[in-house]
Amino acid sequence: MLLLLASLQGCARNPATGNHDFVLISEADEISMGRQYSQDIRKQYPFYEDQRLQQYVQSVGRKVAANSHRSELEYQFTVIDTPDINAFALPGGFIYIHRGLMAYLNSEAELAAVLAHEVGHVTARHSVQQQSMAMAGNVLSQVVAVYAGGAVGDLSNIASTALVRGYGRDHELEADGFGAQYLANAGYDPQAMIEVIEVLKNQETFARLRAKESGQEVVGYHGLFSTHPANDERLQGVVGQVPAVVNGRVGREAYLKAIEGMAFGNSASQGIVDGRYFLHKPMNLKVSFPEGWKLQNQPQQLVAIAPDEQAFLLLQLGEIKDGYTPAEYLRERIGRSEFRAGEEISGKGYRGYSAVVDPRGKPLHRIAVIYYQGKVFELIGSVKNEREFDAFDEKMRAAITSFQSLPKADYDKADGLHIKAVRARKGDRFALLARRSPLSRYGEEQLRLINDRYPEGEPAPGQWLKLIY
Repeated sequence: MLLLLASLQGCARNPATGNHDFVLISEADEISMGRQYSQDIRKQYPFYEDQRLQQYVQSVGRKVAANSHRSELEYQFTVIDTPDINAFALPGGFIYIHRGLMAYLNSEAELAAVLAHEVGHVTARHSVQQQSMAMAGNVLSQVVAVYAGGAVGDLSNIASTALVRGYGRDHELEADGFGAQYLANAGYDPQAMIEVIEVLKNQETFARLRAKESGQEVVGYHGLFSTHPANDERLQGVVGQVPAVVNGRVGREAYLKAIEGMAFGNSASQGIVDGRYFLHKPMNLKVSFPEGWKLQNQPQQLVAIAPDEQAFLLLQLGEIKDGYTPAEYLRERIGRSEFRAGEEISGKGYRGYSAVVDPRGKPLHRIAVIYYQGKVFELIGSVKNEREFDAFDEKMRAAITSFQSLPKADYDKADGLHIKAVRARKGDRFALLARRSPLSRYGEEQLRLINDRYPEGEPAPGQWLKLIY
């Protein structure tokens, strides 16, 4: 018991604040932890394949990090290939920004502001503090369990999990403050921090309006537990304390040239959703899903959801197992679960096996395994109410048997949308530009958002604009 209590003691001077914080992790362990987590991120998320853009972000990030409280760390800045509006930092200087967020930034200074904020989390060792609190929570649960049989200890674990999953209000504001300092130290205008916050505020406002129409929830930047501080409070408190930089670098044209051609929305390498169709050019693949079903293209899988959310069907890559037939693969995949209505399926260039699986105590599943061009595809569907399985199963089987090579007529769509930087001409208006773009619904709002002109305002002649093509 004394050893458990002793392990709760641990303080170290914070390299950024100078305060003594409760930490149980050394700097060497912090770096090792970040390196390990970075491998997990690499497996979970696709990295953007444009090395020119990756190098640009790395150069901007390192310029900011070199002017931080922990400039000696070997920082790594990486662009993640998803349309998510997010950025995050791992312990030890591993920092990530999603391509989706970069589409809404309008200058190198704004990019530097996002990266500087994340560097602020690293320099202040926020993740280390949270990990230490989580470790302490686990130890505390062991102590409580000795006296209370574990009943109260479960609450400690819940609290620890919450600490790990999101930064608190104070940490976010602290990272903003340090980020503004690092911006100024690196020669950027610290006002870029406010500009980024305004961009995020407008994007979140628009996203909430769209989510309200569809009944979905919005997860914002660092918004896992909605602990990110209110934008207005950040605007009032973060930049005013940092001295202004005379002729601070903005780099609008340099930034727009760097993101020229960057994918907008889903990228071709991750597959494109076109209505009820999923198109994947690198895999030469097209799959058709039921009319009216909503498709969500996630990093590791595609999920199709029925309009009433009573059924789903997901498509994902499976592990390649040499020597297995599709039927043998499926049998091993489902383990001890029973299956029925098994059948061989085939089409041009592929073969597979499909069956109804009874997972014992849970609703029936329709599972198919398809071998195509050296890859294994798994399609898994189910329903909330088993009594409706037969009705939905017909639609799921139709989706499975729609598996086909990508038709040449769909090649252009499968390339996805991209960003193009142009100078505005006299008479240009966002409503007119939206009608000329491939953006369908909310085209004008989207163009306003990515050009920081939401909800109103028009481009001036000669001004650089981002368009979608």
